[in-house]
Amino acid sequence: MDINQEQIDDLVHNPAESLNIEIKRWIGLTDPEHQAKIVKGCLALRNRNGGSFVVGFDDKTLQPDTSGAPANPRDDFHVDNVQGLISRYSHELFEVGVAFSSRDGVEYPVIVVPPGVRVPVAAKRGLPDSSGSKQLLKKGDVYFRTLSSNGTPSTSVAQPEDWREILDICFDNREADIGRFFRRHLSGADRTALIEALQSFGVAGFVTQPPSASLREKAMAFLETGETSFRTALAKRSLDPASAAIVDALSWQIALVVQPELNLREPDADFLREVLASNPRYTGWPVWLDSRGSGNIENQPVRTEDAWQALIAAPGGSSRHLDFWRFEPTRFYLRRVLQDDVSGQVPPGTALDPILVILRVAEAIAVGLGIVRTLAADDTSERSLGFAFKWTKLANRELSPWANPMVMMMGSSRSHVDEITTFVEVPSDAPFNALAPYVSEATRRLFAIFDGEKVPDNVVEQWTQKLLNRQL
Repeated sequence: MDINQEQIDDLVHNPAESLNIEIKRWIGLTDPEHQAKIVKGCLALRNRNGGSFVVGFDDKTLQPDTSGAPANPRDDFHVDNVQGLISRYSHELFEVGVAFSSRDGVEYPVIVVPPGVRVPVAAKRGLPDSSGSKQLLKKGDVYFRTLSSNGTPSTSVAQPEDWREILDICFDNREADIGRFFRRHLSGADRTALIEALQSFGVAGFVTQPPSASLREKAMAFLETGETSFRTALAKRSLDPASAAIVDALSWQIALVVQPELNLREPDADFLREVLASNPRYTGWPVWLDSRGSGNIENQPVRTEDAWQALIAAPGGSSRHLDFWRFEPTRFYLRRVLQDDVSGQVPPGTALDPILVILRVAEAIAVGLGIVRTLAADDTSERSLGFAFKWTKLANRELSPWANPMVMMMGSSRSHVDEITTFVEVPSDAPFNALAPYVSEATRRLFAIFDGEKVPDNVVEQWTQKLLNRQL
């Protein structure tokens, strides 16, 4: 299994629990109670369509567990040992990976569970405790990552109210296979003919409908609200010199609005927990990063009069970050300084990597869908998600795959436009693994300002799937 070490490092240095990330104190693979925790966690993550099981941290404080660490975690958590345990107790076989990351001289194991579940995974056999008096695992139980009443993620046996979501995940993965088949094998002319044929039978929903004007207007207006909130938060904080120097570097903004609106609620602590816990965390530094566990208290979320906000500055050499996000009950905003100007691999102000653009936009759409589905878990109404994206400081840059130089060849196309805003409307029931057409729609006009450049749909499809399948 291919595992992105940079993402593992980010996860260990900035741990946060979510529906796709489980955190446990130090446990082993020989004690039955510990075995049960690992099996339950991995089966639950598989049914949640993949994620990571992090060992060695307190799940309440998110700080390293200083007691009980094994002398050699790489031996205890060897992938053969973990895979053998999962294969013994999982009814449906699936591969797991194990990666390690060092923090303060201690190596922490991360069990990586891939996405792609098509049939709910259940326990294959029971597992008694050491005394034999209690069953820690029961044959046939299906485990799932869910949110408790206060928005805290946890692993438990699936309840009746969980089955719709579990089946949706399985159906999405099956449906995505069919969608990818059509997109891969139909040329433009054949695709047009198929669309016309389907429409003649009344299958109008096969085609992406024009976005709602009111939804677009709301998203564009929230971009301005978010930028104003960022500038206000910036004025109240004294940034370190490294972060202050990149405030006006290449930036990317997201404004997500939902229509019809989600049931109005107070943006209380439970709301914040639900939003952050719903993030699938496809990358090591995901969009709408959970900074509650940041060692710098100024990076942690604060409640304003009507929203939650966080201004996150991480002046760490090649991994410098400057993010600002704002959560309202029905609107979500992010402003981020992009890697192209802070990586140290290319001079600032010279490049924009199209592959990174595809990955960022795909992640934003997937995370946005996750947030809305979580907040509307008890409401099956059809909704539309309006995503407005804005890129700033583009003038005189080349569209160059500097971070992925061997996977895509491009000419020296240059932008003569300094900023651009795009918009895409996504239905709330869009399958997670069929998002590539929306990514193409959201990025097409951006790429075109680079001397008319166009990134092929199959490239967008390939990299969107790499992200969603956690294969970066």
